Amino acid sequence: MADLNKKIKRSREIISVLNKHGLGKYLPQALFKKFGISKSSEETADPRLEKNIREAFEELGTTFIKLGQMMSLRRDIIPASMAEEFKKLTDNVKPIEFSQMKPIIEGELCAGIGDIFSEFDENPIASASISQVYGATLKETGEKVVVKVRKPGVTETIRDDMALISTLAHYINKSSYSKTVDFEAISDEFFHTMNMELDLLLEKSNNEKFIKNFSSPKWSWLKFPKMFDIYCTNKMLVMERIFALKLDDVIKHENKEKFDRKVIAERGAEVLMKMILNDGFFHADLHEGNIFFIENNGIAVIDTGMCGYVDRFMRNKLADLFIAFVAKDWEKTARICLELSDGNEISDKELFVRDLRNIFEDLPDNLAEINTAEVVGKISTVVFKYKIKVPRELTQLIRSFSMIEGLCRKLDPDFELMTVAGKLSKEIILQKFTPENIAQEATSAIEKIVDTVHTLPGTVTNITEKLENGTIQHRIMLLLNSSERGFVSKMVTRAASAFLMTGTIIAGAFMTGNLFTADLIVFFIFSALFFLTFFKGKND
Repeated sequence: MADLNKKIKRSREIISVLNKHGLGKYLPQALFKKFGISKSSEETADPRLEKNIREAFEELGTTFIKLGQMMSLRRDIIPASMAEEFKKLTDNVKPIEFSQMKPIIEGELCAGIGDIFSEFDENPIASASISQVYGATLKETGEKVVVKVRKPGVTETIRDDMALISTLAHYINKSSYSKTVDFEAISDEFFHTMNMELDLLLEKSNNEKFIKNFSSPKWSWLKFPKMFDIYCTNKMLVMERIFALKLDDVIKHENKEKFDRKVIAERGAEVLMKMILNDGFFHADLHEGNIFFIENNGIAVIDTGMCGYVDRFMRNKLADLFIAFVAKDWEKTARICLELSDGNEISDKELFVRDLRNIFEDLPDNLAEINTAEVVGKISTVVFKYKIKVPRELTQLIRSFSMIEGLCRKLDPDFELMTVAGKLSKEIILQKFTPENIAQEATSAIEKIVDTVHTLPGTVTNITEKLENGTIQHRIMLLLNSSERGFVSKMVTRAASAFLMTGTIIAGAFMTGNLFTADLIVFFIFSALFFLTFFKGKND
């Protein structure tokens, strides 16, 4: 009952604040009647709409501030003016008193703080909307650690707010403003994003993936904090404390001799490119507060709660995109952008490609002068114009790309991120043709052929039955004249024969264990039968 009253109270608060900021006209009258709130009579268009939404979000607190911050990145689904307004949202959070955090820490440890830590600084190193971070020393080993703890009640508050946001999005989508913004799509994405941030064990899992992906000696200068598994839960993490400098400290005059800023910039770009193009798993929150610098031009990365995945198709397309961009092949660059989006929804693809090409052609010749964030903003305006929804993973990737570019430019004003991306893309493409990768692709191809052979008898039987009962004839043959029907009949007969013969050969090869010979035989027989069928039938 107490939880229900709490939800009702929060619902009233949200509706009242939205109404106060002139947003009540986008909500149905039924909601106001349900909670006994007087709806604003103002129904005219408000030129300050974006500002009103931003101010309402600030008043409503953490959940809505994070919602606005997420929306600021989605210029493909909200207008540019709204995205710019949401950029002003800041997550300035005062730390919670240690007396409120201590019971959570000891509850997760199942022990007193003094039993586990010889030292524990009660003043937090950092405070965010979801968690606070403390410095400590492990009693058993003497190791310096960081203790990251989720704030009390934050999960329940955020999830209750998310449920209300989902309901509001459903209602607002029926309003006139939803003609340009899909609020339910925004709500769904926000739900996904916040659930990732709330589970600290997911951060731990992501961190361990990065450690594994960068375990090669080549990356010895890159560091992710070691996790102490025995003390980690979904509410608390205990990890290695990395003593390093922030970006601003590296740039300071007194530290100029200690770091080679050009080397660090290139290394930072290489890390992100490997994450994206090699691993398909990347850090989606690479702002300056999550990247630190250690001696010998080393880099340390923390806070891996927000990560994204890139499938093989997108990785290949991105590699092609970087190479085309560096080569200033704007036509190809624009078409790859179309392929990365949901291009099937576009009524005039050529016009879309032309608009993108115009953006690229206006870019300066010197790649160091190109502002990625500015270019992305222009592209997003075109994407919004054509009502194309960009995959969430691609949006996260663009955000990380823009963050790394900003960081690298601070270190080295002449740094060209796209040049590094193009160079690494070429190397990655060449790696596909190593003997190991070719063997792996060949094995995968053989497995697919074997699967086809296994299903081939049933498929042929199905086709035969349909030919016998006239299903195919009735649906297709009526559309053809006599000569065309003869050609189709010959094609079907020869193709079926090719499949049956190939299946027999592969089966025989598997019995003898000679898979490589089978692969060659399949290739030559398919080629021969195809050309035979084509040339025999073309006169018909």
